[in-house]
Amino acid sequence: MFQRKPKILLTGSAGYIGSSFIKRYGKCFSFVEYDIREKYKDDVLDLSRLKKIVSRVDGVLHLAAVSRPKWGYMDPYRCLVTNILGTINVLEAVRKENPSAWVILGSSREVFGDLKKLPGDEKSPRLPLNAYGVSKVCGEDLLKQYALNYGLRSLSLRFCGVYTGKKDILDRVIPRFILEALRGRAIMIEGDGRKKLFDFVYIDDALLGMEKAIGYIARRKKGFYDDITLAAHSPVSIYDLARLIIKLTGSRSSIKSGRSRNYDQKGYWGKYSKAKRILGWWPKTSIEDGLKKAIEELKPTAGGGRYSR
Repeated sequence: MFQRKPKILLTGSAGYIGSSFIKRYGKCFSFVEYDIREKYKDDVLDLSRLKKIVSRVDGVLHLAAVSRPKWGYMDPYRCLVTNILGTINVLEAVRKENPSAWVILGSSREVFGDLKKLPGDEKSPRLPLNAYGVSKVCGEDLLKQYALNYGLRSLSLRFCGVYTGKKDILDRVIPRFILEALRGRAIMIEGDGRKKLFDFVYIDDALLGMEKAIGYIARRKKGFYDDITLAAHSPVSIYDLARLIIKLTGSRSSIKSGRSRNYDQKGYWGKYSKAKRILGWWPKTSIEDGLKKAIEELKPTAGGGRYSR
C-alpha cells in the first residue's frame, strides 16, 4: 500500500485501542507514541509540544480523550476541555507545522444520541446526550472546518462498542458482565436492558478499520474531510448480551436491573455500508465468537476460571 513505512503520531497510545493498534500494526507503521499516562509531558493540551513533534510525521491518529460518557458525566469540564481543546491543538499543530499531514479523529456512536430511526448511518442526525458526545461532535466539526478553511486532510472514524478482554477497561459493559459471570455474581443492568439494542465491534475488526482508514486518507488531496462509522449492523439487547455471556461462561449468575442513567444512550446500531464501500471493511467477528475470545482472556483476571454461586 505504501512505498515506505508511514510515520504516525498516535495520541492516546497507552489506551486499549491505541496500544492494541501499535501491537498489531507495528511492522506496517512507525509510531510516535504520545500519552500523558506514559509520559507526563505528552499532553494534548500542550500545543507547543505537539508542534515540535507533528513536524516529523506523515499523519496523526488522534485517540487521546476522556473516553467514556460515564467519565464525562462525572467531570464534564475536564472531558470538554481535554477532548475539544486537545483536538484543536492537534489541528493547529498540523496547520502551522506540517499541513501536508493527515488527521484521523477517533470518534464515537455517542454523537448520534437516541435516534428515532435505526439502524443509523452517516446521514443520521447527530444529537448527543452527554458531554462526551458533545465533545466528539465538536471534534468532528473542527476537522471539517480545518479541511474547508485550511486545506487539511481529515477523517472522523466513529467506533461502536469496541470490546476486547484483558486490555479493555474492566468496568465497561462486556468485560464487567464477563467478570461478574466468571465470579458467579449477579450481573447488574442499568434500566430496562431488553429495550436497549446496541452494536458491538470486536477489537480486531476495529483495528482493521483503522488500518484501512489510514490508507484511505493518505490517498486524498488537500482540503478533504469525511466521516465513517464502524458499525456491526447486528443489534443485541443488553439483557440478551448478559444471557449469552452467562451461557458461554457456564455461569449460574442472575441478572438484575438497576436505575437507568439519564446520560446513557437508549440504544444504537448502525449500517456499515459506507465503510464497506469506501474502505472495503466489514465486521468479521460475530458477537458470540468475540465474546468467547474475551472470556478466555479474562479468566485469569477473574481468578483462573469458572465460578458458581
